[in-house]
Amino acid sequence: MIKRKPTRTFMIGAMAGSLALSSPFVFHVPVDAYTKQQIKEMNQLSYGDHGDSVVLLHRKLKTANYYPGEETDRYNALTEFAVKSFQGDYNLTPSGELNDQTIEMLNQVIYDQYISVINDLAEDINFGEQSQNVRRVQSALSGLGLYHDRIDGDAGQNTKRALLYFNQLNDKELDLSSLDQIITVSHQTTTEQTNRSANTNTQSNQSQSNQSEIQTSSTTYSNAASTARSYVGTPYAWGGTSPSGFDCSGFLQYVYFQHGASLPRTVNDIWNVTTSVSQPSVGDIVFFETYKPGPSHAGVYIGDGQFVHAGTTSGVTVANISDRYWQARYLGARSVN
Repeated sequence: MIKRKPTRTFMIGAMAGSLALSSPFVFHVPVDAYTKQQIKEMNQLSYGDHGDSVVLLHRKLKTANYYPGEETDRYNALTEFAVKSFQGDYNLTPSGELNDQTIEMLNQVIYDQYISVINDLAEDINFGEQSQNVRRVQSALSGLGLYHDRIDGDAGQNTKRALLYFNQLNDKELDLSSLDQIITVSHQTTTEQTNRSANTNTQSNQSQSNQSEIQTSSTTYSNAASTARSYVGTPYAWGGTSPSGFDCSGFLQYVYFQHGASLPRTVNDIWNVTTSVSQPSVGDIVFFETYKPGPSHAGVYIGDGQFVHAGTTSGVTVANISDRYWQARYLGARSVN
């Protein structure tokens, strides 16, 4: 059966098309200019070529159900046949050689598969469920670059966090209420406790709840420092919002989302929704004025004058506010609300 070439606009991400990446199925918020640049830079593969890029090509073709063989590093006759078959099914010139159009279409097909799996299964998953459907959703999220834990078929907080991020990036409204963790507290109730005033109980519980929320919030954003540090070494990618490549604000948005905070997409907007503090604490955001007036760069403060940020030339790295460059451009620190 011949598949028709999709007529809708492609929703490939900023890094789609590049087989030189460590993760072949990375999904980003679309950034057209960067996508075109990456596609132009990618290697042209054909029969006889070999290397890691061929392994990733095999993985892509296998995901799209076109390559039944082993994921070797050799572009062999089976690879050529799979590429030709794919090209023919999608009205591309069946040359058997990899080119920009083939990569673009292959990424689109894989992307659509992942989106379809998530849309079809995610809302029916319950917290704590262990099933093949959970595993399929985790695999799809992993393929999109949103899930970085073990694919174990166990629906827990990490799975829900990835789905929430999927909703945010893709403007989806998947109902994930079935993934809310239900905590049952067992206790014995005495006659005296039962006869307490309902008003007293309500005030006490509310007070404890507020204290708990304050403590959790503080701890959560302090932990953002260790999360930020864990991504040191990640390359810089203009428009990047996932661990395969970050830009400055994309890095902040991703890190704090792991701890329940949803930040805007630009440094200036992040400045506007955070609260000024006289001295930075671990987990706060430190801001700088770099290439334009006002806040234009920022990082996660990790203590001892150091912060983690995504630099255009260094990628995600640790820097010190006291360094001459940063000290001259420092605007102040602000805490995430």
